[in-house]
Amino acid sequence: MITLDLDISYLCSRYNIGYSDIQRYRRSNLSIEQIMEIEAKQGNQAATKLLMQITNNPEELSRLFQLVNPMNRYLILTNMNHEDLLMIMQFLEPDEMILGLSIFNEDVLIELMMKMEPEALAKVVLSQMDAEKFLKLIPEDFLNQFLSSDKLNRDMLMAAMENIDEEQLQKMMEAYTGQSCYESRDNILSQISQFEDDEFMNAVFMMEAEGKQQLISNLLHEKPELFEEFSAEAMVFPFRKMKKEEVLKSLTVLDTKEMLPMVEQMPCEILSLIATQIDPKAFSEILCKDFSNVIAQCGLKL
Repeated sequence: MITLDLDISYLCSRYNIGYSDIQRYRRSNLSIEQIMEIEAKQGNQAATKLLMQITNNPEELSRLFQLVNPMNRYLILTNMNHEDLLMIMQFLEPDEMILGLSIFNEDVLIELMMKMEPEALAKVVLSQMDAEKFLKLIPEDFLNQFLSSDKLNRDMLMAAMENIDEEQLQKMMEAYTGQSCYESRDNILSQISQFEDDEFMNAVFMMEAEGKQQLISNLLHEKPELFEEFSAEAMVFPFRKMKKEEVLKSLTVLDTKEMLPMVEQMPCEILSLIATQIDPKAFSEILCKDFSNVIAQCGLKL
């Protein structure tokens, strides 16, 4: 049974139940459903309708169960299974979800961010900085990972190279050939266009980090959606130097659905804590619509 701190005075006056009877039911640890069965047998007509009324009237339910009390919401939620809790989470407003996530420190939050869909994570990153700043903040290994994406092809890379600083192209050729290079941009591009695919990619990876940043920036300028080809680990890298408050603030660009992957694998105990942030009115409506069985289990707190 779920024992809640109910509005006793309202229960007594609204459903014609004596206060002494309520105390007796409380000591007997009876659920609302059991109390109403007893009252009905004693001829209390108002009591016979209680379950029907509170399961069909969210306002009535909210007042009797005092759902404005976070502890009452939490106690109800702790009696739900994982699937039901995830369903409840969908009804949290984004700010309620973020408030729930605030129980974690910044390191855990960043790990949870990595569970988001690439599109949502990219939205968070680009709300905090432009692509050029991001590229300068991440290690070169992440640049190489991006350039290895199967969403890129040689034609795209060649086109992006046309706007790289000539000096960066010369340094690339020097690193690749082991010889000094003073060739013009056009000559260098002409040379590498003759490379075999493996040779071409080897040359690309020989670029200095600055050259790779320019190359990727040009690619993203033409196709912004390619930002999603960065790994989750790469996208959260700049956040590892942020404070918890900054990380939480960055999530405000997301809707609840986009944040759900952050919580999908959490145990019920944690989901219950986060879901407690739900608006009492919304919670009462959900309980009436989908959880009449949970309502019937509720009883009076000793």
